[in-house]
Amino acid sequence: MAISVTEILGTDSLSGSRLVINDNFNVLASEINAMEVYFNPTAGTITGLNDVKTESLRVGISTILLDINSSTFDILTNVKMTGDLNLTGGSLIRNDVDPQTLNDTFAAGSPINVGTSTAVPPYTIERVGNSTTSAITIQLADGSIGQEIFFVYSEAQTGIVNIKGLSTTLVLPGTATGGGVFTTVGLNAKGETAHLLCVDDGTGNGVWFLVGGIGYTLS
Repeated sequence: MAISVTEILGTDSLSGSRLVINDNFNVLASEINAMEVYFNPTAGTITGLNDVKTESLRVGISTILLDINSSTFDILTNVKMTGDLNLTGGSLIRNDVDPQTLNDTFAAGSPINVGTSTAVPPYTIERVGNSTTSAITIQLADGSIGQEIFFVYSEAQTGIVNIKGLSTTLVLPGTATGGGVFTTVGLNAKGETAHLLCVDDGTGNGVWFLVGGIGYTLS
């Protein structure tokens, strides 16, 4: 809302305009006080606004966490949701693929660790392959409850890729020969996949369950 003050002309007497000057200062002070209900210059905060309209919004100074403008809506940090995510009119597109293929020429060599004891696996999709006659092993670290991971045999090879838990045994269906449990998922042809979901084991710890895939073998 526009504010209005009384103009003092150059020909006006300064002493005679004292009341007008004071009134102008009072008007300005009143408006500044009204704005400072919402703006705190000392703390650098804005609070209590009922409606904000803008063409763009950026959150973060040295590191941008959220960037919204006329063409993009980019969230550049982790998001924690406690409610539902409803998609009405769009697709949920995953483009979280490890840029490296986990295979026999992978720099770290076999066994290949996906994640560590202190960091969950960083990607949703891992491509694998093996051009040799010797099996390579991928060791999957503990994940975050609710996390999913897909292993996709993406190379036109036939070498075996074995996937097992790094510190916690994978939960796999069926019973192994002799009555034991299966501990390893094997892939050895292009197009074979294994889909694992990290599930609460009842004590607050995440355990990887095999929930889907095609062409895999268990051992």
